[in-house]
Amino acid sequence: MLNESGHLNPTFKLARALRERGHDVRYLATEDARAIIEAQGFVVEPLFPDLFPRGVLARDEALGTLARRRTITRRYRSLLDRLEKGAPVATRPDLLLADVTQPHYALWAHRAGQPFMQVNTSLPQTKDSGVPPLRSSAPFGATLRGRVASDWAWRKFVTKRRVEAAAASLIGMRPPYDLARAAAARFSVRTRELDCETVYMPQLRGVPELVFCPSAFDFERAAQPHRHYVASIDLTRSEPEFAWGGLSSGRPLVYCALGGQRYRADAVPGFFRRVVRAFAANPQWELLLAVGKHMHASDIDAPSNVVVVDRAPQLAALQRARVMITHAGLGSVKECIMNAVPMLGVPLDVDQPGNAARIVHHGLGLMLDVQTGTEHDIATALGRLLEEPAYRLRVASMRSAFEETEASDLGVRLVEQQLASVRG
Repeated sequence: MLNESGHLNPTFKLARALRERGHDVRYLATEDARAIIEAQGFVVEPLFPDLFPRGVLARDEALGTLARRRTITRRYRSLLDRLEKGAPVATRPDLLLADVTQPHYALWAHRAGQPFMQVNTSLPQTKDSGVPPLRSSAPFGATLRGRVASDWAWRKFVTKRRVEAAAASLIGMRPPYDLARAAAARFSVRTRELDCETVYMPQLRGVPELVFCPSAFDFERAAQPHRHYVASIDLTRSEPEFAWGGLSSGRPLVYCALGGQRYRADAVPGFFRRVVRAFAANPQWELLLAVGKHMHASDIDAPSNVVVVDRAPQLAALQRARVMITHAGLGSVKECIMNAVPMLGVPLDVDQPGNAARIVHHGLGLMLDVQTGTEHDIATALGRLLEEPAYRLRVASMRSAFEETEASDLGVRLVEQQLASVRG
């Protein structure tokens, strides 16, 4: 998996179910991800410790933009070279589950004859009629005009990526997307076997894909025989203890967290401060603000109806909250829906704009721009979400659709079918 909590957390439900049925489930991971995985009781197989030593992500973040991208380019080239020479693990598994954002493992498996499936902790990244790229907050193209707009959004997206790759090559860099696409031939992948019209990374066509999200949240797509939407929302994962004494029970609680990654670092601190001022002007509401890596909790002077912390246990917070202000990361969106909590989406990067567009499309909440959303905009949106029952009713309806997927053992059955075909 991509070694971030947002990609790891959705896998734990399937991993637990497989372990309960007697399978040995292990994670190929960096040292920086070890604590997340071992906290859920799983074994970590180290991933090239010399390429990914402990603390490497923090060191990358501390670099300037240009130096960071050059470092990532060099490391990704080294990773592809290692995989071309041999297996990433000492003992081959019976079945490899490879994140679609990590196509190098799928490329290696394809060439090595290693049985594998693709897993997707986001929504499908491939192009479908009427569905804009996930990086876009454009609405679903239900009409002819909308489908044309969606197609144009894809053209702009692909063109922008090509221009950025060309610009990067002038200064000795090559983005991982471009490196993976070019490396496919080295791993015996034919051109027609690789779909390059994708959001994140090139993806092998026709390989079984487990999408860790109920299809009800997505825009309407044509069915693909190899694509399956499976259970992924682990409401039993362990969380740290939290002191709730600073919060009362008499006022509606809003929970605000914009994820664990530092996207739009220039804009988020200012947005947090505008949120706090909106609550200062509305003492009838209460706010739990988790600032994460974006800043320090001590940097905010909070009024009496606001509690600011570096991190909060999200599952416990959502059990108490009436609304969440979220970056619209898919994990947070799914957990809001399972707790029937309407959302104010404030997308920052990657798939978050597309997720926020779906929040609005399904009537599960509203959306604001992190840069331009004012105190008045924030207060107005929260007032609607707290006071208009339609939002909570629609989220509750979506939860019913989610519960059907979450109660299914489809993911386990598909994995076991694949294992049976390998062993048989």
